[in-house]
Amino acid sequence: MNIRVLITYLALIFPTYSSAQMNDSVQKDPDETERPKIGLVLSGGGALGLAHIGVLKVLDELHVPVDCVVGTSMGALVGGTYAAGVSPLDLQKAITENDIASLFDDEPPRSEIPQHLKNDDYRPLFNFTLGYNDAGIQLPPGASAGYKFELFLKEIIGTGASKSNLNFDNLPTPYRAVATDLESGEMKVFDYGDLSKIMRASMSLPAVLAPAEVEGRVYLDGGLVRNLPVDVSRSLCGEIIIAVNVGTTPKTRDQIHNSLDVAGQSVTILTEQNVKKSLEELNPDDILITPDLDSFDASSFSEYLQIINQGEIAALSIKDKLSKFSVTPGEYENWLKMRKNKTPLPVNITAIKVDTSFGINEDEIMQDITSEPGDDFDTKNLNRDIATIFGRGDFSYAGYTTLPDGNDATIIIKAKKKSWGPGYLKFGLGAATDFNSPTQLNLTMSYRRTRINSLGAEWLTDAQVGYDSFLKTELWQPLQVSDGTFIAPYAAIRRNFVQFYQQKIHLGEFEIKRLQSGIDIGVSSHIGELRIGPYFSRVLSKPDFGIATSLLPEEDTSQIGLIFKGIYDQLDSYVFPRYGLHAMVNVLATKEQWGSDEDYTRAEATISGAKSFGKNTYLGHLAWGDEISGKDDLPIYDAFNLGGPRRLSGLYLDQLTGSRYNLATLSVYRQYATLPSQLGRGMYYGFSLEAGRINDNFMDKPWEWTSSGGIFWGADTLLGAVYIGYGYSSLNQGVWYLMIGPHF
Repeated sequence: MNIRVLITYLALIFPTYSSAQMNDSVQKDPDETERPKIGLVLSGGGALGLAHIGVLKVLDELHVPVDCVVGTSMGALVGGTYAAGVSPLDLQKAITENDIASLFDDEPPRSEIPQHLKNDDYRPLFNFTLGYNDAGIQLPPGASAGYKFELFLKEIIGTGASKSNLNFDNLPTPYRAVATDLESGEMKVFDYGDLSKIMRASMSLPAVLAPAEVEGRVYLDGGLVRNLPVDVSRSLCGEIIIAVNVGTTPKTRDQIHNSLDVAGQSVTILTEQNVKKSLEELNPDDILITPDLDSFDASSFSEYLQIINQGEIAALSIKDKLSKFSVTPGEYENWLKMRKNKTPLPVNITAIKVDTSFGINEDEIMQDITSEPGDDFDTKNLNRDIATIFGRGDFSYAGYTTLPDGNDATIIIKAKKKSWGPGYLKFGLGAATDFNSPTQLNLTMSYRRTRINSLGAEWLTDAQVGYDSFLKTELWQPLQVSDGTFIAPYAAIRRNFVQFYQQKIHLGEFEIKRLQSGIDIGVSSHIGELRIGPYFSRVLSKPDFGIATSLLPEEDTSQIGLIFKGIYDQLDSYVFPRYGLHAMVNVLATKEQWGSDEDYTRAEATISGAKSFGKNTYLGHLAWGDEISGKDDLPIYDAFNLGGPRRLSGLYLDQLTGSRYNLATLSVYRQYATLPSQLGRGMYYGFSLEAGRINDNFMDKPWEWTSSGGIFWGADTLLGAVYIGYGYSSLNQGVWYLMIGPHF
C-alpha cells in the first residue's frame, strides 16, 4: 500500500476512535456497577393484564431498569407500548381517557354510520349479522374484528413506532410478542413488523376477537401456547427474569352455567397448562409477581384503576427482592435518557394512499378520508375516518400502516371485504303488550346483498310476520361513488291492523292489506337522508266490529301519488340515546287528477333531542301530524295513532285514532349498569311526562289535551331493547307495558 495513503487512512480513523473513547468515558457513571440483564415477562389475562401497568410503575419508582420485555395477549399490549417508549403513567392516562371495553365494539359512533344502514335500528332486529354466500349461512370469525385496538395503539405509540417492518430490537426496550399460528398450532414469536398489528394479533382470543392476518399467516391469542413466555425472554436477554402472572384460574363446577362458561373454561385450562410449564422454568434468582385479582375477571375493564393498583400492591409486597436490582439515581437517569434517545421520532406524513391489492376501489375508500397529509396530519382524525369506513358494514378489516422514506412517510390504508359476504342476514323479534289490547308480536328478517356493481349498489329485502306483516324489496343504486345520490326502485306488500276504542272498550278493528311500488331518487349520508318519488298502491280494508261489521263497507282503493321523506339522525343510540338529535318529515300526496280514488295530503314531522349529565339523560320529543290539503280527513289506513309508552303512557297501544295529532314528551332516565359490549350497552330506569291531543271521534272530548306520566325500566341488549313500564293518564286509565324492540 502507498505510504501516503496509509498515513491518510490512519489519520482519518484515529480521531474517530479517540473520540469514541472520550465519549464512553464521559457517559460512564463513576458509580456504575456491572448488573445482570433483566427480562420482564408479562402474561395474558384480558382486563387483568392492566395490573402490569402497576408493576411497571413500581419498577420505575425503585429504579429497576428493564433490558427486554416479552408479552402475550394483554401482556403484549402493555409490554409493546412500554417497549416503544411510553411510560407507565402515560399508558395509564391513555386508558383513563379511553373506554377500553368499547374497543371490542366494532361499530363507529352511530353519528358516523351511513343512514341507509341506520335504518335497521328502526326495526326489531338483533344486533348481530350472519353472512350468506354460495356456501350458505356463514358465521363471522369473532365477536369483534379488533381494528379499534390497532387504531388505539397507533395513537399511543405515535407515527414513528407505527412504521411497517419495524425491528423490535431497535425499540427503546427490545421486545417480543407471542401468538399462535391458526393453521399449525405452533408458537410464533414476533421480532419485527407493524407493532400495533403484532400486539393486536397476540390478543386474538377465540370467539372474542377475530384472528389477525400477518404476512399471509393467521394468528390467534398467544396464551393458547405460551401465556407466560419465560423461555422467550431468557433467550432474548434475561439473565434475571421478572415474571408477572395475571392469568385466571379454572372455575369450579358451580361457577359454570352455560356454553360460554364452558368455552371460557376450555381456554383457561389450555392456558394454565402451559403457564405451569413456564413457572417450572424460573430459576431461584428469578422473581415471580402474582397480583391478587380474585375480585376481577378478564372483562373487568371498567375497574382498571383497581386492577392497576393491585399490580402496584403485589410489586411493593416484594420490594426487598426487586430492590436488589435497583441502580443508582444517576445510572437510572442515564438509562431513561437512552430509552428516550431510542424512542422513534414522529415522521412527516407526506401522502395518504390506498392498498388496492384486495380488490378495493381507491375512490370507495378515499371518499371517507378527511385527514390531510403534512403539518396538519392528525392521527385521531385518521382513526375516525377508518372507523367510518369500517362502519359501512362490508369490511372485515380496516386499518393502515406507515411506510417510511427517511424522515417522511406514506400512510397506506388497508381494507378487506368480509369473506362471509357479500350477502348479510339479520333476524329479530318485536313484541308489545299492555295485557289488555291485542298483543303486537312480530318475527323479522332482513337480507342485504352488497357489491352488486362497482358503484356499490345494494339489494335490500325486509320481511316481517305477525301482527304487522310485510315484505319489501328495494334496489339501492348509488349514482356516484362519493356524492351520496341514489335511485331506489322498490315493491312492497303489507298487512296490518287499525284498532278502535271508546274509552277502554275495544270496538273493533280494520284489517289493512296494501300492495305498493315506486321509485325514489335522493341523497344519503351519515347525517341523514332525503328521498322523493312517485308511487302506486292498491289498498284493501276489511272491518271486524262483531255484529256491527255488516254496517261497515269493505273498501278497495287505488292510489297514485308522490312521497317525500326526510330524516336527520345524529343520536348516539336509537333505543336509549344519551345525546344527539333526530328529526323526521314524511309527506304523502295523492290526487284524483293523477288517477287516484282519493284526494288528500298526509304530513307528519317529529323532532327529538337527548342531553346527558353524568349518568342521567333528558330526552325531549315533539310530534305533529295533519291532513294539510284542506280535506281535514284521512282514510283509515293512513290515520295517526296515539297510545303506548311515551305516546300517552296511560293508554292502550294505539288506543286513539285520528287525522291530526300533537304530542310533547319529556323522558328522564338513568343508566345504572353497563353491559359488556358483546351483550349490549346498559340498563336503565326512569320516568316520562307526556301531553298530547288527537281528533278521535270516539273520545268524549276530541282534540282536547290529554296528559300522561309513566315509570319504566329498560335494557339495551344484543337481542334488542327490553322495556317494562307503568303509565297513568288524565283519562283515569292506567296500564302496564312489556315491550321488546325499538319504542322511540
